Amino acid sequence: MSQEIHPIPPQKGAAVEQWMDAVAHRMSRYEPHLVSVPHPGRPDSEIQGHVHYRRIRMGNAYKRLFRKLSRLDPYSYTDRIIRYARSIHPAIVHVHNAPQFLDAMARGLPDAKFILHMHNEKTDAVHTRVAALAGCSGYIRNWYAVRKFPADRFTVLDNGVDIAAHASVRSPQAQRDMRARHGIPADRFILLYVGRISPEKGPDMAAQAMQRLDPGRFHLVLVGEWPQGSAQKSERVRYAEDLREQLTKVPHTIVGTVPPEEVPGIYALGDLLLVPSRFEEPFSMVAIEAMAAGLPVMALKKGGMSEYMVDGDNALVLDAQASAADIARAIEKAAGVPHSLDAIAASARRLVERRFDWSRVASATERLYDEVLSASGKVM
Repeated sequence: MSQEIHPIPPQKGAAVEQWMDAVAHRMSRYEPHLVSVPHPGRPDSEIQGHVHYRRIRMGNAYKRLFRKLSRLDPYSYTDRIIRYARSIHPAIVHVHNAPQFLDAMARGLPDAKFILHMHNEKTDAVHTRVAALAGCSGYIRNWYAVRKFPADRFTVLDNGVDIAAHASVRSPQAQRDMRARHGIPADRFILLYVGRISPEKGPDMAAQAMQRLDPGRFHLVLVGEWPQGSAQKSERVRYAEDLREQLTKVPHTIVGTVPPEEVPGIYALGDLLLVPSRFEEPFSMVAIEAMAAGLPVMALKKGGMSEYMVDGDNALVLDAQASAADIARAIEKAAGVPHSLDAIAASARRLVERRFDWSRVASATERLYDEVLSASGKVM
């Protein structure tokens, strides 16, 4: 189960829900039940193969009466999950990125073993001791360990990527077709940014770097969700409006959000993926997706990315405090030696095949389940 935000399978980004769906379908020894909010195109209950989906529907009348008017929640999302879980008697409850649910879940399901799987830093107070705290990276695992989160053990469950889906997206013909589809110049070096348009992700750094590059040679493409709403009320919307103003000064193309099934193809748009995150990036799904597609990656040395990126080998890694000018110089240098970029991309592809294939992640998850049950005296 995850937060009360995205359905499973996700309709956009939603890396957490993507992880849940991808791993569940690759498990061989456990029967996964995925719980989420309703999906507009799917029934509230369904089974695909051995994967059970349960989508918790909160009626409009309930939301209006209790959540909006009275601010009460007498039969909450968590309560409804507990009711469903009691009907299936789970041995393990794998909670993703939702520590705020743990205490209530543990009270409602006293016989289950809990794994909390964190993909971000969160400071929710938790009193329940879990069998395991899994981080999406060593950085996240350690962030919780040093804060003495109540867990019997701390471990890492990597994120993953569909290797086959990304295998041929950067063939010469695929690149020509994708760039033509989006009106992107065929004779430019394309700097690609993929991710949310938000301050911590740093897309403005890409725009600022572009201002220092030759507009006749370089072109910026941004793929991702732009915040909606009022600039007077939202800092993120103000940030997005400021970014649009900066982009007027450089050659660029905005692609916007793409559905999950079309994500592999977006990596055909670029010659180099830039990950300019300002915060300690927990992992970066887009980086390993680009690597799987054979697109070289340039990133700042932040958070969990430094655990699998090696500068000059499988990525171009800049100092964590690199400025826009530093990034521009690094891009210009990289564009001048395409054979080096090809070698980096090939090395990165080998890395993801060796470590980040979803089947490997699923196997690691089942091993963790085995260990948790073994420690409690239960055997699958």
